[in-house]
Amino acid sequence: MVRAVHLDKEAFHEDASSQPGSFFVDDPDPGGVQILWYRCPCGCGAAGVLRVGNGFKPAIDKPSWSWNGSIEAPTLTPSVHHIGHWHGFLTEGEWRSC
Repeated sequence: MVRAVHLDKEAFHEDASSQPGSFFVDDPDPGGVQILWYRCPCGCGAAGVLRVGNGFKPAIDKPSWSWNGSIEAPTLTPSVHHIGHWHGFLTEGEWRSC
C-alpha cells in the first residue's frame, strides 16, 4: 500500500523521482474533465495521466475515471493500470495493488 500525496504542479514536475503515488490535478476543462497526473505507485518514477471527472466518469472517447474530488483522501474508479508497472486501486488516499 502506498499513500497518495498531493503535490502542487511545480513540485510534481520538478523532480521525476518525487514520491511514488504522488499526484496533482489540473483545473477542469469546459466539460468538467480534469487531468490527474500521478507517479507510478511501483516506485519506478514514471508519470501517468488520467482523465477524471469530479463525481462523475467522463463520457469521452478515451479511458476515464470517476474521482471523489478529494486531494486529502482521493478515490478513483475503476482501477488504474499503469501498463508494465502496476495495477490496482486508489481508494481513500491509498494506492492498493490488485
